[in-house]
Amino acid sequence: MIVVKGGVTAAKGFLANGIKAGMKRSGKKDLALLYSEAPAVAAGAFTSNKFQASPLKISKLHLKNKTHQAIIVNSGNANCANGKSGDRSALAMADYIAKGVCLAREEVLVASTGIIGRELPIRKIQDKIPELIVGLARDGGDYFSEAILTTDTVKKELSVKVRLGASTVTIGGACKGVGMVYPAMKVQRHATVLCFLTTDVAISKAMLEAALGEAMEESFNMASVDGDMSTNDTCFILANGMAVNKKIATKTGDYRKFTDALKFLAKELAKMLVRDGEGATKFVEIEVTGAKNKDDAVKIAKKVSTSNLLKCCIYGEDPNWGRVIAAAGASGSDFDADAVDVYLGGIKVLSNGSRVKNYDKDRVAASFKKSDISITVDLKSGKRAATAWTCDFSKEYVEINSEYST
Repeated sequence: MIVVKGGVTAAKGFLANGIKAGMKRSGKKDLALLYSEAPAVAAGAFTSNKFQASPLKISKLHLKNKTHQAIIVNSGNANCANGKSGDRSALAMADYIAKGVCLAREEVLVASTGIIGRELPIRKIQDKIPELIVGLARDGGDYFSEAILTTDTVKKELSVKVRLGASTVTIGGACKGVGMVYPAMKVQRHATVLCFLTTDVAISKAMLEAALGEAMEESFNMASVDGDMSTNDTCFILANGMAVNKKIATKTGDYRKFTDALKFLAKELAKMLVRDGEGATKFVEIEVTGAKNKDDAVKIAKKVSTSNLLKCCIYGEDPNWGRVIAAAGASGSDFDADAVDVYLGGIKVLSNGSRVKNYDKDRVAASFKKSDISITVDLKSGKRAATAWTCDFSKEYVEINSEYST
């Protein structure tokens, strides 16, 4: 597997565009379209939040279709909590694209991101559909990546190539989300995190769903900016088969190679989200090792990553490992506290559940002044592990979110 330049249009047969439709007060791009030149199988993962935005409801229904060829996305408005009116607007977005490119509307998926509880200006979207479609291009991935952003400061896109037999398969992706980030996305058979993945691999719908499910659990679902789960979290993947590889229909070696590449891509995109977290000055990787089972490792990693006290310490460059063990102990996981070791910046500060008396505090303090910080919790109870990513809480984060909807 190799990393290559590109995003959602890196794989064969994908076109994209992003334009201004007037939904953002900033006047920046806010309407995007992704299109596959060939029918593609699709899979989607959505927030487990009980309040779900209208585009999620429509897309869940449309995913029951056998093939898909387009995804329309708007930013600046979440189209959430708008009742039946919001549902009609989300369905209308799919209709506009379907008519414009001669598809059935069930072949079009929909996503939205932005402020909750504001009526979606569907007329603005309708008026811009011709421009959106005409501008579809192989080099339109950058425009797409830009148009899906909200409070993000940079575009987030990546692509990889992997060899499957005699064929080379490409996977590309773009995502957004720097606030309200603590996804728990589940694959549905048949600030907010939005992720769009494309690939030219030939694969069955069932295997694509399985691969996406594996990738979500080890990437976006392990990322946290603020511990708040969005109403709009969505991840879509389209696979159009244009790489002409031997079709993946079972969990064979090719399935594993493809899934490993997808996991890598998803992890890197998830880390990009955290690095660009609202007001973030530090990126933190939390590794939990030596757990009895995977669930315990995940629970601890996620609990530590969402500790507001720890995130404040990180912003203040205060290596208070007490915040780490307090969060781990509150995770609900089963472990022996008297066996736990904790490392900050690679330096052991807790050994067998007790503080290390003579560790180099200056070195630990220096590690917290870096932009990238590592925290390791070794339970020494088994062989399972998990990794989570988070960032610090800064004054800028508070300022951004104290006036987000005003």
